[in-house]
Amino acid sequence: MALHIIIMAGGKGERLWPLSREERPKQLLDFGSGRTLLRRTVDRCLPLADHSRIYVITGAAIAPAVREELGDLPPRNIIAEPVGRNTAPCIAFAARLIAANDPDASLVVLPADHLIADEERFVAVMQYAVASLQSYPHLLLTLGIVPDHAETGYGYIQPGERLSGSQELQLLQVAAFCEKPDAERAQAYVDAGYFWNAGMFVWRADTVLRELAENLPEMAALLEQSFGESDADQAIDRFYAQVKGISIDYGIMEKSRNVAVIPVDFGWNDIGSWDAVDVMLQRDGQGNAFSGDVVVEDAAGNVICSSGKKIVVLGVEDLAVVEGPDAILVCPRSRAQDVSGIAKKIK
Repeated sequence: MALHIIIMAGGKGERLWPLSREERPKQLLDFGSGRTLLRRTVDRCLPLADHSRIYVITGAAIAPAVREELGDLPPRNIIAEPVGRNTAPCIAFAARLIAANDPDASLVVLPADHLIADEERFVAVMQYAVASLQSYPHLLLTLGIVPDHAETGYGYIQPGERLSGSQELQLLQVAAFCEKPDAERAQAYVDAGYFWNAGMFVWRADTVLRELAENLPEMAALLEQSFGESDADQAIDRFYAQVKGISIDYGIMEKSRNVAVIPVDFGWNDIGSWDAVDVMLQRDGQGNAFSGDVVVEDAAGNVICSSGKKIVVLGVEDLAVVEGPDAILVCPRSRAQDVSGIAKKIK
């Protein structure tokens, strides 16, 4: 039962506009660190699986850039979606592709654009999750981040009965998935011991394909028909030409009765707004986080990113100031979650 890694590297480049764009979304940015978020994701998975068992699903428009970034992966392992159809189709296609050669495969499914501070802990959690499939092969496992504050930008997971584990690592049934809440409900969720839904999964390939057939039968039938073609390129073109877009959460996880969660705390950050980027940048004694040619005077708590021009920040607090290739963003850090809406309007 070999372990394979599926990394989802699509995206529209909106949440970190104007630096992130559709042609270069955030997983291809390094924020001055020298390693892109995609490269970091691949590297942290290498203790779990070698290069031949790491697959990246990305959009056709950025596939050349992804291949250049990940030249150490076999070219066939970088799968280009002709068009974005959300997470359920891309996970289904990758699972079917891997299962064709390894029917007993176990799969770890990860977004490409998250940051994890404690990578050793991440590896230990994934090893525990994969080992749990020996006893619970029918389960769809997801990771639940133990929250450190009430966050309205994430979905939540309500834990249920404990299935196994120790104080160090536990496997719990999922009682319910909860949509992104308002501030009051988010605090209630945290107080009740709910977890953030991080969109990271572990399961057997045959299990997720069986759940697909049960919960999304039209997609499952189309997937099988598409794999009747002579090669993977023809299969993906046929599949994506007809498949309807839906997330794995809506399509399978919220419908299945076989879902469990592993609570984790390994310094997770989805880098979902400019307010969150500060963890990746240089910092000064006044809480300013910055990259590029930046001058700060009598200012505190700002996130400042220069792509080439000198940015001078004087006498202000708690702003995001970002220079992109053809636009500049200035906003309060508290409004950083609204940037994607502005990016959509500009498009």
